[in-house]
Amino acid sequence: MSVRAPGLPSVAVQSERQRGGRGSILSRQSRDHAVLQSLMLAYEHTPSVRKRAKIVDTLAERALRHAFAEETVLFPAYRKYLGEQADELSAHIEGEHQAVNEMLVELQSLDPHDPEFDRTVRKTFAVIRDDARNEEDALLPQLQQVATGRQLRAIGRAWEVSRRTSPTRPHPKVSRRPPGNLLAALPLAVSDRAKDAAQHVVPPASGVRVLGAGLLAGAAGVAVMTLGEKVEQALTGRPNSYVPSRVLERLTGLHPADEAERDVLNLAMHWGQGTLLGVVRAAMARRGVRGASGAVAFTGLRLAVDQTLENGTGVGAPPWTWPRDELVIDVAHKAVYAVVTGSVADRLVRTRG
Repeated sequence: MSVRAPGLPSVAVQSERQRGGRGSILSRQSRDHAVLQSLMLAYEHTPSVRKRAKIVDTLAERALRHAFAEETVLFPAYRKYLGEQADELSAHIEGEHQAVNEMLVELQSLDPHDPEFDRTVRKTFAVIRDDARNEEDALLPQLQQVATGRQLRAIGRAWEVSRRTSPTRPHPKVSRRPPGNLLAALPLAVSDRAKDAAQHVVPPASGVRVLGAGLLAGAAGVAVMTLGEKVEQALTGRPNSYVPSRVLERLTGLHPADEAERDVLNLAMHWGQGTLLGVVRAAMARRGVRGASGAVAFTGLRLAVDQTLENGTGVGAPPWTWPRDELVIDVAHKAVYAVVTGSVADRLVRTRG
């Protein structure tokens, strides 16, 4: 939906003086639209995936601040001055804001190298451009006809305060109208800025982020693998394996005094090895080894590490000497671990370059 107010000049073709001065809501909106448009053009002309992702981050925050200021200041003023006739257009633009919020949330879960990332970005751009046209061609010119220059500047000042103090991240479940958005604004703004600060200190592709994400991903993979093992053991009657404990005993020289201590060592090796290997998978994600190919490679790596430790310590035997059913079960559990670990790592770590 793109509309034009009959007989009224678009804000896009007006001079700053015609708009009511630099501080007028018309001028502030127009300048912000120009910034958003320049960011969208920069995205179109930037070949680097990493730089494109950064442009999207910058544009997302700018667009969200812009939309929040409209919903808390501009649209209420528009409805106040023009009454019921203003509600249809402002409601339509609020719907566009909701769509942008939802697409920005979707973008957070996508790898910038994924073709779906670019498609979603372009859909988001289309909505933002339509939003700007509706405002500059219809909403703002209509407001200009019924509000004085002083009133337009007062709305502009309030709009700017709201824009500067708004949340910085998408929140599609928050109301698009007062008082719901105003009540949510303060805690969300504080929360968003804390997250922004943390991300600035520990960027998504930094070594510290890779380490933390890898440990978390590895622990998640172990947890799901362990659950799968328990289900499989309940169905097959297979007893617990104490190979991890025996490997750790050989590596450390520890000698458990009883079965309880051996259980502790078994869990320590089982969880410790899987959690630490998650850091390797996070490093793979950082370098672009992701998705299905990453899962296959990481499954092979996990099996290779297991066999190196078990055979190097003399605890285990080469896989080709195992009964076929035991080999299938072991590979299946390690594949589950690799897929879960990879899924978490891919989501938490951005690709470098």
